[in-house]
Amino acid sequence: MGVVARTKYMSFTNQHIWLIGASTGIGAQLARDLAVAGAKLSLSSRDQTKLEALKSELKGDGHGVYPLDVTQQTSVDVAWVALNKAHGMPDMVIYNAGAYEPMSATRYDADTAIMVADTNFMGAFRVLEPVLPAFMARCQGHIVLTGSLAGMKGLPNAIGYGASKAGIIHLAENLRLDLAGSGIKVQLVNPGFVKTRLTDKNEFNMPFLLTPEDASARIMKGLLSDRFEINFPKRLTVLIKALRYMPDRLYYKLLRNKPAKN
Repeated sequence: MGVVARTKYMSFTNQHIWLIGASTGIGAQLARDLAVAGAKLSLSSRDQTKLEALKSELKGDGHGVYPLDVTQQTSVDVAWVALNKAHGMPDMVIYNAGAYEPMSATRYDADTAIMVADTNFMGAFRVLEPVLPAFMARCQGHIVLTGSLAGMKGLPNAIGYGASKAGIIHLAENLRLDLAGSGIKVQLVNPGFVKTRLTDKNEFNMPFLLTPEDASARIMKGLLSDRFEINFPKRLTVLIKALRYMPDRLYYKLLRNKPAKN
């Protein structure tokens, strides 16, 4: 049964997809593209105004708006109950909630780092709280977590963000192992640099920068595949993965920040 469930959906037509982190950037573009492909979307983020505006431009009908705060379990649970009541249980859940602040250890701020980690990583646990039991009882479902190529190896100026995405990668790997044969498909999306309000904060060069439209197209293609990891762009993926196998002494010499001057 597990094999059948994992390959059942060959298109997005009439799939009910709960997209968390839908109001801007990659999430908003992914919502537009999924709607064009025939999906029925339950849209979630903290910003109800932006969600309503996005819903109004989506192709098709049957879409819903369910604002939530992923840092609060009660908020997640209320949204889950509401969207199930209105549209039935989702076929797919995409966790795309994201926060980002560039931060070096020399400019460390605990509150900011914790906020980023809570949104990017801990929020996924809160979403899984209602989703996992429901999917396991049905022996079917599709869970998609959004990591980052930045989570594959420690990088400078990424305290909080890099660690949170490393956690998401590990969580997705755990889920894939534990849910093998259960009928629940697990996938991990690891984007590189995508031009959004978050990456606009960066003051450094971002190689192979993509548009949200390009990122969404790559995610859409990956979601219909049997791949576990949806990594892009390819050239940056190859570079980051190569760094993982570089001798530590050379890696830290090449990547380390220069000491900050007071």
